[in-house]
Amino acid sequence: MRDVIVVGLGPAGSTAAYKLASSGLRVLGLDKEKFPRYKSCGGCISTKIERELDFDISGAVEDTVYGATFTYKSGRPVDIMSDRPVGYNVMRDRFDNLLVDKAREAGAEVIDGCRVTSVEDDGSSVTVTTASGAAYRAKALVGADGASGFTGRVHFGLNPKEAAVSLTAEVPYDSALTDVKGRLFIDFGGVPFGYAWIFPKKEVLSVGMAGDAAMIKGGIKAQFNAFVSSYYALKGFDVDERRGWMVPVFYSGSTRAVKGRILLVGDNGHLVDPFLGEGIYYAIKTGKGAASAIADALRNGGEDFSAYQGWLEKEIYPEFKSAERLSTLVYNHPRLWYSIIEKDPSIMLRYYDVIRGEESCDSFHAWVHAKIRSKPWKVL
Repeated sequence: MRDVIVVGLGPAGSTAAYKLASSGLRVLGLDKEKFPRYKSCGGCISTKIERELDFDISGAVEDTVYGATFTYKSGRPVDIMSDRPVGYNVMRDRFDNLLVDKAREAGAEVIDGCRVTSVEDDGSSVTVTTASGAAYRAKALVGADGASGFTGRVHFGLNPKEAAVSLTAEVPYDSALTDVKGRLFIDFGGVPFGYAWIFPKKEVLSVGMAGDAAMIKGGIKAQFNAFVSSYYALKGFDVDERRGWMVPVFYSGSTRAVKGRILLVGDNGHLVDPFLGEGIYYAIKTGKGAASAIADALRNGGEDFSAYQGWLEKEIYPEFKSAERLSTLVYNHPRLWYSIIEKDPSIMLRYYDVIRGEESCDSFHAWVHAKIRSKPWKVL
């Protein structure tokens, strides 16, 4: 009998395992992949990550981001740069492996290359069975098995179709091209309810596109091809190998993350920013939140883990709901939004403060909405 089993060791699961093991609990982490492993992802983390981790991640950082070059349908470029960092670009194989190593160092037992086939909560404990036939028992379970993961889909009934669909490609480039360093490239208008991007790393450009799955209706390949063939920064590059993945963004029906002895974190609980699609920061933050609730409950001899649900409703869901409103404004009217930031770049500079965690998404949305309403003739 362990204290906690963590299923899935991406940023959410490995952070939860690290925090739980650091508090002295007996933790078992399981993941179907062998680490290090490649993970399709844009790989940009906001600087507010530094407030969530008590160890250095600089060794896994490929580039520090100070702003972005924005375009509309691959044209009309606008550079909006800050004098302070906004985020960090990472490759997920190195970054995730760092987090798994930290969990091991803290005392968590890690078994990778181990696929979970069933999870059963009988009220007194949780039993996990793997493809090899091995079974493990614990007092609580953290479901961190990613987008469309088994735990959230089967035990919580979360809808895997409530997501953005994405294509990504890693494009090798000459790192001496300093004009791409320190910035992102963001393109609006080329995909329904989403955006395209180029995130420079040390040896590759992470090129991607994501948009609402229901609105794209299977057309993302053509939209991605149109982007990479028309975007000026990709001229002369071969963008061949593409990988598809789902971004399980927050939606109104995904607001239950605790059921008995099972807690959902990160992508598995659709705990992804519905505006930017940022998942890594919220994976780590919710992994910490779940670990804290479990450790407090077990330390006090209790079996009620609902404190985590209360924490989500106070700390996470309000920001996500504000981000939903912002995404409705921006992605339903991408040409209007682009024209606004083209004329007033200070809007994006202020949004960088939201990304840094220095302003709430709610106050930013209210401010932008008021600016638009104050000059409706300009909008028209």
